Amino acid sequence: MVSSKIPAFFISSLFMMSFSPTVAEATQVEARIVKTLLNEGAVDLSVRLSLPFDWKDERYFSKKEFPVDAPPGFPNPGTTRHQLQWNSDGTFEWFQFDFIQLGTYTIIDQYTIEAQLFGGQVLFGSFDPASKVLRFDGLDYLADFSIPDLAVEVSDDLSDWTEVDRVEEVSQDFTEGYAFTVRFKRTRIGSEYYRVRINGGNALPVKITNDEPEVFQLDPFVLEEVTLDDCLLTVDVNYGGGCKDHEFELFMSPSIFSESLPPQANLWLKHNGNGDICRGLVSDKLEFDITAVIEKYREQHGRDEEIILNVYGYFSDKPKEVKAVRYRP
Repeated sequence: MVSSKIPAFFISSLFMMSFSPTVAEATQVEARIVKTLLNEGAVDLSVRLSLPFDWKDERYFSKKEFPVDAPPGFPNPGTTRHQLQWNSDGTFEWFQFDFIQLGTYTIIDQYTIEAQLFGGQVLFGSFDPASKVLRFDGLDYLADFSIPDLAVEVSDDLSDWTEVDRVEEVSQDFTEGYAFTVRFKRTRIGSEYYRVRINGGNALPVKITNDEPEVFQLDPFVLEEVTLDDCLLTVDVNYGGGCKDHEFELFMSPSIFSESLPPQANLWLKHNGNGDICRGLVSDKLEFDITAVIEKYREQHGRDEEIILNVYGYFSDKPKEVKAVRYRP
């Protein structure tokens, strides 16, 4: 089952009197805030990503920093990290300080690699898919990655959000696995909530079926808002959790349109919390491509026209909450 995400929200709460951060995981992109720090009015959030990638195709930097090998007396030479690069032709490059070693490698099993330097020395590496750490020759390495496009928002009540004017720094966090750090100035005093909005990914298609609506009622969620831009349907939801991946799917049922004017289609969200028993509040923005719905209407009626889309919230006995948007060709 594939999860939808564009964008994702990660919420952390800060309390001025007693700083005790709570973290909620927005797992539609398989990511979570793993660390929150408050230092002299600046907030640091570490967001760990768990994006699918082939670990052998990545460039790696050592978690540990080493002093630059500079001439004696050279002021502030700084630090550097060892680098590893596995090439598709079976060779690898290993940068250490100011020199490079070359060799060949072989994949022994799914997460183990055997490397041989051109001088003959044989070394082994093992990749941990959970922490995204590659341990090679006794040193821990983390994959390099592009920092995603993001924004930081603040709220007093988890309802009205405003964007933080200036994010001071966004950089890879080498203390965690596949993670980056966001730093910004704290702008409010008292109880407040911050969330990081990450843009990226692809909208999921609507699935068309004739199943009864009760089939889609798996785990509770709150339907907050629904908007439509051309064929991109954006659905704001929140739900309890924070410890496991949550998945959403969108279904049109029944597969025929109502005879009203304009015609209508009913859309149902299926939420799978995967047994998450944590109680953090997670806010999520889901995006779906309704092209399949439009094509179904053309198939049945041979033309395009305005359609009302009814998006239903979670229900335990009978449908109640519904948000309606209009598609206009």
